[in-house]
Amino acid sequence: MVTLEMDFEGSHITCSRGRQAIRQELLSETSAKVAVILLSLNGEKVIAPCLKSLFESDYSNIEVIVVDNGSSDSTAAIVRERFPRAKLISTGENLGFAGGNNVGLAATDADIVILLNDDTTVRPNMVSEIANFMASDPDAGIVGCKILYPDGKTIQHAGAAVLPNGLTKHYGYGETDEGQFERVFDVAYVTGAAIAIRREVMDKIGHLDAGYFPIYFEEVEYCERARRAGFRVVYLPSAVLLHYESQVTVKASFGFYVRYHLGRLRFVLKNFTGKKMLRFMKEEIRWLRMAGLREQGKPLGLAYLKTLLRLPAILFARRRDWIEEQVNPRITKSAIDFSQCAFYNRLEGFSPIQEWCGARVRAVVDQARFGLLHGGKEKKLHLTVGAFNGHITRLKVQVNGDSVGDVEVADYLHTLKFNLPPIKSSNKKDNGFLQVVLQPIYPNGERDNGYRLAVKSAWVE
Repeated sequence: MVTLEMDFEGSHITCSRGRQAIRQELLSETSAKVAVILLSLNGEKVIAPCLKSLFESDYSNIEVIVVDNGSSDSTAAIVRERFPRAKLISTGENLGFAGGNNVGLAATDADIVILLNDDTTVRPNMVSEIANFMASDPDAGIVGCKILYPDGKTIQHAGAAVLPNGLTKHYGYGETDEGQFERVFDVAYVTGAAIAIRREVMDKIGHLDAGYFPIYFEEVEYCERARRAGFRVVYLPSAVLLHYESQVTVKASFGFYVRYHLGRLRFVLKNFTGKKMLRFMKEEIRWLRMAGLREQGKPLGLAYLKTLLRLPAILFARRRDWIEEQVNPRITKSAIDFSQCAFYNRLEGFSPIQEWCGARVRAVVDQARFGLLHGGKEKKLHLTVGAFNGHITRLKVQVNGDSVGDVEVADYLHTLKFNLPPIKSSNKKDNGFLQVVLQPIYPNGERDNGYRLAVKSAWVE
């Protein structure tokens, strides 16, 4: 997986690189109240190490809530006897991942809530890293962690993507951690094994959708809804934990695939716009021909049948969420900044987000130069930019050294579209991403400190 690079040339923002991008010095300590919700179902073998690691956290203003989601073992007794500082809530039955966590969410007024699997152990600074980062960037609505396997060396999750047919992919999965994912960047979603949510997000979009019963894709949709509402979804590599994975469902089993595809199809039907649905059907057919039916035919067929039977309820839930969040499907493209192709092109370094003419932008710069990850088949470059100086400014746009257009931008945000030049996969300098340069053309060739660009987003498709 290619990690992205970005440079800004200008007096207002420069991009931090490597570990410096993680250690933001804007705020070394925050007083925000953090609640960690630990959802457990028959977790007597893993709950103690997880709670022990949480109570060894270096963050003081922390509340730990254990939601016993209908366990039949000694999970509740272990919490009561060995960890009296934890608040224990028993649901009496298995409410699923979303339903159980919603019980915990309703039981706290914390500024930041971290949903955490019980089969994890966290590093002592994980909570403080999340709290400090979210304090430094008020637009970071959801934050995910670097998750390693128990050996402490193999990556399980470094952010995640959603492909055009709803299949998911964890960045870095199975790779040895050698620092290749040490940058903060925006992602499509972060895994529910450890997901931090800002209070403002919950106030705006509500809780998780319990219709994803019993598990899978709840967090994918929640991140999608948060981004539609204007919040960033961010991978934070300095927040690290170990995850033992799949204590309830055996991966690659018949039951796992049925649940996974049920969640995937619900997510697609609830959240994809018309254009994305057309892409879904095309990609789904291609995937079925290549591997889907051969590898997962029976559970996939059962998932399709069950989804068909549940279709009226799913469409009702879709209408409910879009209306309640007051989101117009026709304008969501301009609101979703980092997810317009299968490879989830991302801009990093656009922080802190600034207020400009009543809009949130990610940089005000003299000249922007950045990389956009691509898959080799994208044909369009989209930019959302404005002229910071209040005057009409001529903007020259280059991709991989080729000019793709000169346009005029004024002092409001323009969403522009350009045809991409042919992408040469053999180009060694390409390295998996497009080099984009935005260069204002100054009157009479003179550089004026008043002429700058307000940059909101960019993507290719």
